[in-house]
Amino acid sequence: MADVKKRKPYTVVLDWEYDWWDSEAADIRATMGGDDDPQVFHVWAGDACDASDFSDEMAAEKFGETVARYLKHVAILHGHAPLVRNGE
Repeated sequence: MADVKKRKPYTVVLDWEYDWWDSEAADIRATMGGDDDPQVFHVWAGDACDASDFSDEMAAEKFGETVARYLKHVAILHGHAPLVRNGE
């Protein structure tokens, strides 16, 4: 793990795997959480690999392990960039 003083801000974007929309996942979507939007996590890490790992942990905390397995990494950005919503 990187020294705390050497950590930098990262934004990690995760989106739902294609099978999140399959009928087998319908019960999980309805009862265990998750939604349709990409998930954005702001982390402090020593490098992009650690940022990826931290975002996985945050997704599991937010949604639980079962739901978080349906998320895939889309982008890792330098800095803390907010996701722009419709109408902004």
